[in-house]
Amino acid sequence: MTRSFRRLTTGVNADGKSTLVDEAEIAEGELGNFNLWMTRPEGKDGAADMPFFPPPGATTFRVVRLPPPDPAMTPEDLAKLTAEFFAGVGSPACRRDTSRHPFMHVTPTTDYIMLLEGEISLLLDTGEPIPLRPFDAVVQRATNHAWLVTGDKPAIFLAVMTGAASAS
Repeated sequence: MTRSFRRLTTGVNADGKSTLVDEAEIAEGELGNFNLWMTRPEGKDGAADMPFFPPPGATTFRVVRLPPPDPAMTPEDLAKLTAEFFAGVGSPACRRDTSRHPFMHVTPTTDYIMLLEGEISLLLDTGEPIPLRPFDAVVQRATNHAWLVTGDKPAIFLAVMTGAASAS
């Protein structure tokens, strides 16, 4: 079954009253993302031409679907997949220390993430992977991390990413 999410966008009409200005079904895009909305400092908000990482002063609002690991995947396949993924998000340089996992990366953002369904763990540079339950929230502050799907079904989470320079 193809998954989609409904996005309702509000605005203000000529009389200054709140109104519905758009309703859309958002289908899954590249890399398992459902790009819902982006705010931009110059005011050109919307869902068109959303980069994966918002620049400083901008935000992205998306749903991410991560598939479970494929037990038949070879180390070579995994290396190819990670290279394709990070090239696809337009930032291969966000891969810094991948010694704990090939998908470890640092985003130039502060992210507000909530697991909606599935089983996933957050892997950081230190400590054991941190298992999340649906509706657990993570504030990911431009630090090295990876998401590890631990169940046999996709993990789906909501993410609001804000352009930021570094963790504080």
